[in-house]
Amino acid sequence: MKLPADLVADLIRALPLDTPIQVVDIGASGLPTSETPPYEPLLSLGLARLTGFEPNPDELAKLPASDTRRYLPHAIGDGGPATLHLTRHPGFVSTLAPDPAITAHIHSFAALTEVTARQPVQTVPLDDIADLPQIDWLKIDIQGGELAAFRGGSRKLARALCIQTEVAFVPIYQGQPLFADQDAMLRSLGLRFFGFASAHRFPCTGTPNDLYFEAKRRDIGQWIDADAIYLRDFTGWETLPVEDLKRLFFILALCYPAISATLRLAGLLVDKGALPGPLQHRLLQALQPTS
Repeated sequence: MKLPADLVADLIRALPLDTPIQVVDIGASGLPTSETPPYEPLLSLGLARLTGFEPNPDELAKLPASDTRRYLPHAIGDGGPATLHLTRHPGFVSTLAPDPAITAHIHSFAALTEVTARQPVQTVPLDDIADLPQIDWLKIDIQGGELAAFRGGSRKLARALCIQTEVAFVPIYQGQPLFADQDAMLRSLGLRFFGFASAHRFPCTGTPNDLYFEAKRRDIGQWIDADAIYLRDFTGWETLPVEDLKRLFFILALCYPAISATLRLAGLLVDKGALPGPLQHRLLQALQPTS
């Protein structure tokens, strides 16, 4: 869902923000070149400021800090000591140890999750980071450490508007919390599951290499993990401050395919006198199918 540039410019002028949207990315290591972070449109338009956390020093060194992006080396968690398990593929680094009883059954996972080094770390709770007073949008992908991060940031996350978290359906790490565990925690913080931005299926061990990508595309399973989106509970949107409505509106309108939620937020902003009716009409027209 990409809105016309002139409409986006008019929406930004009509809905000025008191301060930039505060985006936090935990596990901010570089994505594949085919991917960009979902919050990138907000940064490019000057609507947001990013604080990223990446404890793996090799990956941290690759991240491009700027006036709108800062990256810190903290291992975010519940405040206790932990061991960072560095793996052959940097995307599987975790404070939890890979579980060979599980990874042996998933195509290529035994090799990808092979531990190459272990590094002791002291985790840092989000609630203890003084120069991060507000989190509007959290993106987190730390291979099983998400629940500990939520516990250590429950005070700040109770006011978050949007969370994108990697949730697991199969525990590829020892003691890894699963989707249901994260869901229960986030619901207790006043957030509600909105949908999956992506889901990752991996073939079973023994699948021939020439069928690997075909199986990933077309098999019903095995689901391993997914990027789940949680939003501030929609049953209370009418009571949100206008500033929060504006922030959530820009997150959904510019960063996700969320047509109905975007239009509902636009209607609430019109009702509160923050958004002119003609702009709401232009937004509706822009979201109409083209054929």
